[in-house]
Amino acid sequence: MLPIWTILGLLFLLLSLLCMAMALWSMHHSMKQMQSCVFRATFAYLISRSAHALAWSIVSVIFIDQFVDETSDWLVLDSEHDAGGFRVLRHDESPTGMEDPPTHVIVMVFCGDAATVSGALWMLVLVVELVKLAKKSLDRGSSQESWTFKRYTIANLLTIAVYTILSFAIDGPGFYTGRYVAVLITSNLLQALVIGTVIYGVWYLRSHSRKFESVDGRVIQSPLYLRLKRILTVYISTSLPYLSVGWIMLASDSPVEYVPQWLMGLSTSLYYISGCVFALVLVGSQECCYACLLPAEEVRATQVRLSQNPDAPMDNPVFVNTDIESSSLLWGQLGQTMHEAQELHDNLLRSLLVKHNGYEITTCGDAFQLAFHSIADAVAYCLDVQLELMNQPWPVEFVDSGLPGSLTVAMRTKYVPLTKPKHAYLFHGIRVRMGIHAASEAEGQLFHQVHPVTHRTTYVGLSELIGRE
Repeated sequence: MLPIWTILGLLFLLLSLLCMAMALWSMHHSMKQMQSCVFRATFAYLISRSAHALAWSIVSVIFIDQFVDETSDWLVLDSEHDAGGFRVLRHDESPTGMEDPPTHVIVMVFCGDAATVSGALWMLVLVVELVKLAKKSLDRGSSQESWTFKRYTIANLLTIAVYTILSFAIDGPGFYTGRYVAVLITSNLLQALVIGTVIYGVWYLRSHSRKFESVDGRVIQSPLYLRLKRILTVYISTSLPYLSVGWIMLASDSPVEYVPQWLMGLSTSLYYISGCVFALVLVGSQECCYACLLPAEEVRATQVRLSQNPDAPMDNPVFVNTDIESSSLLWGQLGQTMHEAQELHDNLLRSLLVKHNGYEITTCGDAFQLAFHSIADAVAYCLDVQLELMNQPWPVEFVDSGLPGSLTVAMRTKYVPLTKPKHAYLFHGIRVRMGIHAASEAEGQLFHQVHPVTHRTTYVGLSELIGRE
């Protein structure tokens, strides 16, 4: 018979191997310039997954050869073993008369499993480092980054060594029983940790209003948030089905009774193609690949749209200038607590710009200078900011400080509703003064130019001066 699922899996493995080799080649040219732990962890992850793809490609070729010869001393040549591979072979007992697989097959299977565990560890490291960057945008320095990566490498090698000892120490009926249990439990636990960590990172960025960043006067989605979200999407769509099916097959004595052949084959194929998808998500250009799928006319229209920065308002812009009340006193008394509070303030003001079509001109300390296309947008933005300021998770030390500019004033009511979605505050957290001024022709000509460093549009004229004052 023709092993359809094995052939399909081999094609996906070779495609993943090719994509990851291209990604590694691309990253290799930047190794000297990029010393960050995130970059190195990505490189190490792709190496581990490439080793996995290479080892299982060799095993798949051996499988196909057994099916083509229509005779085998160690593999049952049926559709179940075609779809399930070694996951079904694990349940083959010795009384069936089948021998253990050849030594070279065992070696390749073990190398592939060890690479799987190593890859899961490196992905966990990558996600943890991304979450750390999301929480604190700090640079350790090149020497500290190198030392951190060395510690991760030592931990990875020690884990692989422990896994090797345990996988050969655990024995059972048939060659793959103990090893299959060891690799499945180890990899599943690591993959679960990765998924949980990514979910935490995505939740943290969303809950702390850090989904967006301001770049060159534009408010865009945070690259860290996008990367974490894409990693989570790939894991859920490719790895989670494979791991779920693996748990079912581990728990059942006769997996073919509970897991249909098409599900075994499909979950394995999805996992094999995940290396290609991760290479694209972590290293490749998603915009370039997406453009390849579009008709030529749509590609040209997209290029024009992407090449143009969102226009700053040119004709009679509406200026909004903000300032934090008693900021000097708060900084002098609270220090680090005020730093955390201002981060919430800055992220909130920038995240709401997208909703109201606003443009960030510049910042000076804690003050923002913004421009809007209409008075309605500016007023709606200011109201939205004031409402959201009362619902931010301000640091407890800030709220309890009792200093001017940080006092919480609750709304007095005669009754308390049974359910309240948000606290009824008049003031809570940082107090922000916001002034709105609409430019007009009566105030003279308003000049605008692009700043040579920040590439943001700036304004010069009486209207801008009135707005600031």
